[in-house]
Amino acid sequence: MTSNNHSPRIVIIGANFAGLSAASKLANNLNVIVIDSKTHFQWTPNIHEILSDVKKADGVRICLHTVFDKLGHTFINGEVSKLSPSSQTITLNDGCKLQYDILLIASGHTRENYGVLGATEYAFGFRSSEEVETIKTRLLALLSESDKPVHLNIVGAGYTGIEVAGEILRKYPNNEQLKINVIDRSQRLLPLLPEKLASDIQMELNAHKVNLLLEHDIQQIAQESIYFADKTLLPSDITIWTAGTSLPEYLKNTSLSSTHNGIIVKSTLQTPKYENIFVAGDAASLDQPMAKQASIAMDMGEHAAININALCTGLSLTEVRIGPKPVLFTLGDINTYFVYQDLVLASPALSAAKEAVYQLYMAKLTAMLPLEQKVSGLFSRLISTEKLILAEILKCRPREILTRSKLI
Repeated sequence: MTSNNHSPRIVIIGANFAGLSAASKLANNLNVIVIDSKTHFQWTPNIHEILSDVKKADGVRICLHTVFDKLGHTFINGEVSKLSPSSQTITLNDGCKLQYDILLIASGHTRENYGVLGATEYAFGFRSSEEVETIKTRLLALLSESDKPVHLNIVGAGYTGIEVAGEILRKYPNNEQLKINVIDRSQRLLPLLPEKLASDIQMELNAHKVNLLLEHDIQQIAQESIYFADKTLLPSDITIWTAGTSLPEYLKNTSLSSTHNGIIVKSTLQTPKYENIFVAGDAASLDQPMAKQASIAMDMGEHAAININALCTGLSLTEVRIGPKPVLFTLGDINTYFVYQDLVLASPALSAAKEAVYQLYMAKLTAMLPLEQKVSGLFSRLISTEKLILAEILKCRPREILTRSKLI
């Protein structure tokens, strides 16, 4: 495939938060191709709520074909196997090669198993609504088959692992049959967040009989067991892997400079060696590290689009400036936490704020859809919101909400 002589060919790898945001801001007179291995964008910060039926899979997904048809861009549902910056060529898994004039890498990170034997075969991932639906179905089946204990192990005590534990507790409160373990090699929960928050979460999990296995190094995962480096083992009917991520394979063997955190970029989001290659989202590594948050990835994607538009029209590029952003995350219906730098607030009432963030960003993203699909998606999301807030009101008397609200 060759580039249009009158319009530079811009290829975006990845239609997640950064890629989709960038595509929506690129001028519609440009020749834009977007590549993604998935057919749907997914609002992954809320997929854990599928476990408890607070969300349905359709409520966190947007059809990419429809979005890019509306934007006038070309969408290729495929997976990149090789990137050759010197020849400006991308190779897909099916052997198809594409030339680009300008490239935006927005493919984010993929699951990282850290060399643990059996992790791929026997541990469920937690990076898509499809994976969550599989776990949900499997857990329900195991609990329904007999009265024997069901051992559920969550590997990883970061954001995702904690929210997974919370949603399972929401769905199955006080279930004596269910034995939940959270496993991590770190010394504490949520190592990237304030320690006082980790202590509060640990107290809540202990109160709900969730067993924390910190400073445990997993050596192997089998179909019904987890083996640790100290030769001990743990029974496991379901193992959920939320332990970490890394760059996709196609980015690990290129001439692009990288760190453990991502591809090194300048403040304009261009790579130092190739000024026609931009990187945004989790795959980007700036001098000043940025948190791996959806809202930050979206801002980076929009800024990359601004600079690509400028590059195409001969204007000056601008430096990206994104400050720290607050974090909202839930521990099921036990509590919701607001974190901004060292400030930590906890209150069940904050679940409405987290839901509002989801509604706001999904409304922004679905603005690119046809009217009929916009209305249908809004109706579906409002039903889930009503269900969530109603459940909180019915479960918590005002005095209880005040009791559980605190500055940590």
